Amino acid sequence: MRKETVLTAVIFFAVGFLAGYIFDAQMNWSGRQKVATAGAPAQMPSGGTASAPAGGTMPSGLPEGHPPIDTAAIVKQFKDMAAQNPKDPQVRLKLANFLYDQKQYAQALEWYQRALELDPQNVNARTDLGTAYFYTGRPQDALREYRKSLAVNPQHEPTLLNMVVVNLEGTHDLAAAQAAWDKLRKVNPNNPALESLKQKLDAARAEQTK
Repeated sequence: MRKETVLTAVIFFAVGFLAGYIFDAQMNWSGRQKVATAGAPAQMPSGGTASAPAGGTMPSGLPEGHPPIDTAAIVKQFKDMAAQNPKDPQVRLKLANFLYDQKQYAQALEWYQRALELDPQNVNARTDLGTAYFYTGRPQDALREYRKSLAVNPQHEPTLLNMVVVNLEGTHDLAAAQAAWDKLRKVNPNNPALESLKQKLDAARAEQTK
């Protein structure tokens, strides 16, 4: 199962796991790390993004030399599968993840919502939905989804991380960002992102006092 996207403010904005798409025999979804530069929410490449060969598109995270991907055909296949399995949230979630990794965030929103209609307690999908909202310039909607995620699991670290970053980079609400950081530290004082997030918060406060 793909893990939720995680935004961070210093080295990366989002960490999720999803590797390669090939249909039929190519439908084994495995882990990959999404990485984006802070302050550039429109960009969500993965580490080691390969160029797309002529005649096809290549989603983020595929190794160089990977065969071309027919995005439209994959989307159609998923939509057909969703129609044939109207009560299966996983098909909808896989399509949402695929669209997300293609940077088609507006389309991904729809399919995350459809997946969550069938599985509303899925905090990972809820976090990805929030992050997709952020990347479409809707930080308040992102925070709303993160709050729903935390209502299900108050200790969900990826959601808390994302709340720090969206409050910091999206709404510029430093008090809310600090509150989310404090909760994250309480949940896991050893979270490796804490120090970099603290530095970002300190820098933002220093900028405000100038």
